[in-house]
Amino acid sequence: MLWLQPASQENAGELLDTSYEKMSFAQKQKMLKESQKQAHQGLYFELLAVYRDGHVIGWLNLFAHTEHIISCCPEIKESFRRQGAGTEAEALALAYAKRRGYAIAAGSVNARNKASVALHEKLGFEAYRTYINPHGEKMIFYIKAL
Repeated sequence: MLWLQPASQENAGELLDTSYEKMSFAQKQKMLKESQKQAHQGLYFELLAVYRDGHVIGWLNLFAHTEHIISCCPEIKESFRRQGAGTEAEALALAYAKRRGYAIAAGSVNARNKASVALHEKLGFEAYRTYINPHGEKMIFYIKAL
């Protein structure tokens, strides 16, 4: 069973083995401060640690686009992938977002990221449209009513 907990200085060391690892120390500190304030560029933002058996196995960030629309971006550590943790963690985060008053979840996924495509479809997201991003990669924009 998984649970989510807000990011803190105590669990920040667990950002290793994720894309957050590439951030500078100053960038990580800024992200943690914004998460604790639950605000980034004037909108709701929160970084949540994904726990299993008392250990951080990944991260989720919730970012509001408007007062009703939110995106949820999970990142599970590589050694815990393909075990359903991403799907379970995102389902928990979407329920949390709904309790916070959000009505729609939305987000873009690289079409080559088969795991993320499968996760979104399993959770009932609808592919609203596809487009080519500025890097020339095919993206799928997903939406879901909460």
